[in-house]
This record gives sequence, C-alpha cells and structure tokens, in this order.
Amino acid sequence: MLFADLNHQNFQWWHDVVPGAYIPGTSDLEGFEHQGQFNNKSINLGFTIGLNDYWNITVSQLISERCMDWEGPVWELGDAIPEGYEVGDSKTVHHRTECSSTDFFDGDQQIAFGGYLSDARINLKYLLYNQGKGPGSRIFIGGGLVVPSSATITESPWTTSMQELPDETLVETYSPHRHFYLSDGAYKMFTEIQFFKKRIKKPVFWGGTFAVTFPLNESKYGFKPSTNYELSLVALSGPLKHMKTNAPFMLSSIGLNFTVAYSGRSEWNGIETPNSEAILYIPGISFLFGSKVGTFGINIQRGFEDYLTSGTNDIPEETDIYAISLSYRKMLDKVVEKLYWK
Repeated sequence: MLFADLNHQNFQWWHDVVPGAYIPGTSDLEGFEHQGQFNNKSINLGFTIGLNDYWNITVSQLISERCMDWEGPVWELGDAIPEGYEVGDSKTVHHRTECSSTDFFDGDQQIAFGGYLSDARINLKYLLYNQGKGPGSRIFIGGGLVVPSSATITESPWTTSMQELPDETLVETYSPHRHFYLSDGAYKMFTEIQFFKKRIKKPVFWGGTFAVTFPLNESKYGFKPSTNYELSLVALSGPLKHMKTNAPFMLSSIGLNFTVAYSGRSEWNGIETPNSEAILYIPGISFLFGSKVGTFGINIQRGFEDYLTSGTNDIPEETDIYAISLSYRKMLDKVVEKLYWK
C-alpha cells in the first residue's frame, strides 16, 4: 500500500508574562503577555509491505514546515530602536515571525538548524486475531523506531545566563532563542495495540488504538523528549446507499474520531522543561471517498490543550488548535516474492 497524508494545523496561542525577561537592547523588563499564531504544514509519505499473512512493515517520512506569526509588541517608527534592531522586529527574545525552514543564530552561535525533513518512522505490525470475512474483531500489536532528523535546536529555550544591560546592570536573563523545531533530535521507540470491530449495523466499523512513545536517548545537545501516551477512537458509518452516483468520486463513509494524548515532562540537561506536561483532546469528523485510483479522505479536527502547570517554572498558557488533513491510500496488487515468507 502507498499512502500520503497532507495536514495543516493552526495553533492560536497565548501565555502569561515571562518573569525575568528583558526587552532586547534595553534595560526594561518586558511586562507584556505573549501571543500569536503557529501554523504547521506537513506531508507524510510512506508505504506498507505485507511480509506474510500476519506481519507487515510500514516506512514513512514526514516533510514539514512550521511558521510562527508573532502578534505581540514590535519596534515601531518613533521608538528609540536599539542598535541591531529594525522596525517590525519583535520586542522579545522568545518569539518572532519566522519558519522552521530557516537556520537561527544568536551572534555566531547556531541555535536552530532549519530544514524540511522531520522524523522517519519504521513500524512492524502483527495480526494477533482476525475474524476473517464478515463481521467480527481484528486485533493488531506492533511497535517500531522513530529516527530523528538534523532539523533541531541546540539549546534549551529556558536557559538563562548573566548578561550586562545597556545601563551596565548585570542580570540573569534570556538570550535570543527558538521554541519550535521539526525534530527532537533523539531516537524513540513506540509500541501500540489496535482493536477494530466490523458490524452489520451502523457504525459498521469502530475501534481504537493505544500507543506509547518513549525516548531512547538524549539529543546530542542534551534534550530528552517527553514520553507520550495516546488513545485514538474511530467509528465509520460504512457505505451510504443513497449517495451512489456515476461520479468519479463517491462519498463512501462518514466517521467520527476522538484522540486524547498525554505528554510527560521533557528535560534539558537533566532539568525539567517548563510547560512541557500537557493533555491534548482532539475530536474530529472525517469523510471517505472511493474512486478507481484509490481512496481519498478529509478529516477536520478541533483540538484543546490543557497545560499541567504544576512545576515552579510553569506559567499560564492557552492554545486553540484547528486542523484539516487530506489523505490518499492505494492498494497495489503486487507481491514481492523475496520479502514474503509463508
């Protein structure tokens, strides 16, 4: 099977004032909240090969660009703009309008490696139970490896250092940095179990997946990603008899889906990352279209993220998430004899 998933996510975010953060090039504390929009555009390309009647392997590669639109204070005409800054530049070192495809430097030090290639995944899956044709249950178990890309950041966005302000005051504050990236820079393992049931009555197909993803190492720059737990549920209406037409594309099913995911604390050099523990809730609706060239899908989702601000360095934060994805699946009537075993 060949597949492609095109996804666009929009995050409208806000968080409270960052304590101890100074307006760059000045001796003034920020004293303002941070807000903006974050857009993630990605395409996931891959293929699945059946190794025999019970085992298959899936290889996929994520290609992405993430862009920040900073909606907080910027330097304007008439301001006493510090040397090295221009009209329109952000008044915080934490955020600015930029994309993950570009490198980011603080002076001569490279803080972020830009690019478009994100992580690759290798997934091995086993069919544990299969009812066969007709109504009944299907159970899969599987796991695999997440291979990181080089498009990552080199230091914690929450690192502070002693710096001299324009008024010659020495304070502990933040240097220019980037908060987002395409890859954690660490290898990960994941394991999952899937249960699906086919029925005669609607919904004709329902089930879910529970998966756990955990890091195997720190990145070369000292970042240890969160351990993630994810439960996804789906229910499909099945064929819609009254929707049959002679058109090249036909609506074959309508589905409801719901995902809840928990991310534990991540760490930089053994120190917990602020605002890294969160629970994400994502309800959605999907539409499947059949055609002679494959199956197409549209999935529309609305996400809600609950940050568990229990740490001493956590600050209040809110995020509204909107997502739409287009998918394509094509089953190939091919057998790779050298890979298939009985």
